[in-house]
Amino acid sequence: MGIYREMYPTSRPELPVLAESYTKRVIADRSNVVEYLREGRPIYDILEDMVDLVGRREWIRSARSLRSDGVWVWRVDSIFYLERYSLEIPDEFLEHARQRDYRPDQEIDFSDQLFKSSYREYI
Repeated sequence: MGIYREMYPTSRPELPVLAESYTKRVIADRSNVVEYLREGRPIYDILEDMVDLVGRREWIRSARSLRSDGVWVWRVDSIFYLERYSLEIPDEFLEHARQRDYRPDQEIDFSDQLFKSSYREYI
């Protein structure tokens, strides 16, 4: 969710292209969803800053670090992009965050196979 080919130094053709991920659809609760993402539990820290791939002026601290709610996994730079740009957010994730009243679960079962497979997609 919220990851794009350009975020990785190696080829990731299965991921969407950032420039093709904009939407005209209004996501009225985008700010609530962004806050949900911010409040996700940190699960993997990488102390590497990366430049904003769109504006190329701001630096994103710990961009490749990962957060989760125990079901979904996302990168810190994904939060940055989804907040600042009109990028698509999957309906499945929107419903997920809304059903949890925009409060991510902080208890994560790191042994859960679904969680492990999601986590591996981001590394």
